[in-house]
Amino acid sequence: MKSCNIIWVYLAILLLSGCVSSTKINQSVDSDYHQQQLTALTHWKIKGRLAFQSEEEKVSAYMNWHQQNKDFDLQLNTFIGTSILKMHGEESFAWLEVDDQTFIDNNANELILQVTGWNIPVERLALWVKGQHTEADNVVFDDFGLVSTLEAKCRKCAPWTLSYSNYKKVEELWLPHSIQLVNTQNAMNQIKIKISSWQKL
Repeated sequence: MKSCNIIWVYLAILLLSGCVSSTKINQSVDSDYHQQQLTALTHWKIKGRLAFQSEEEKVSAYMNWHQQNKDFDLQLNTFIGTSILKMHGEESFAWLEVDDQTFIDNNANELILQVTGWNIPVERLALWVKGQHTEADNVVFDDFGLVSTLEAKCRKCAPWTLSYSNYKKVEELWLPHSIQLVNTQNAMNQIKIKISSWQKL
């Protein structure tokens, strides 16, 4: 019985660590060209885990995100597959389904905050999960020319600072698989995203 418990603990550790082998970066990339590639990536899917933390609560969930141009579908599930929320967003419209109730707003960030109390910048994540920045952002690149730290500067988003790691090559494009967001106005408001699968559509 003890050996079985050890095996289960080992499997759990593997699950939490991602169990995904990575291709190590062995040469630098052209940062400007890489950002152009990210801009061109408008249709994609990701699977992974999202952990949200605030002063009031902590939430961990499996995440599925489907992006088509400016439209997105986000689903968060518990570890046993129960739906936490489903969200669909467009440029000026969003709906959110929680506990079999549907809520509508023209601002996805405000909608998820009002309904769940979670400050998650869903409207900007479509850029940020790719490691893409805007001209207004303060950006630090790593030794290979990939975004390492991003300090967001935009009118419609809170002052988030993002840290990137674990870049992997997906069809000749380097994409981050580990992202941490910290709200610089409230350091207790943090989000960690671990991506297990990137799919370009």
